[in-house]
Amino acid sequence: MRAHDIPPGPSRNLGLHPGINFSRMDVGGDLGGLVFTVGSVVAVLIGLPWIAPLYLASLACGLGVAVLLFEWHRRHPGR
Repeated sequence: MRAHDIPPGPSRNLGLHPGINFSRMDVGGDLGGLVFTVGSVVAVLIGLPWIAPLYLASLACGLGVAVLLFEWHRRHPGR
């Protein structure tokens, strides 16, 4: 009897936990969210140090867009 002739048995993985579901993780605008965000950025910058200039440029662009949106909403409060 060859291996492909043996009928498959029940999977051994059915009883295991499916793993971490990141869509269920609550990362809000609190201290936990800040720690998660800063930790993620630090981990990426340690692992990929050559990406630091790109990170700084995207941070500057993000801050610029945030300032523009803040000013627009301040001048147009009804919209």
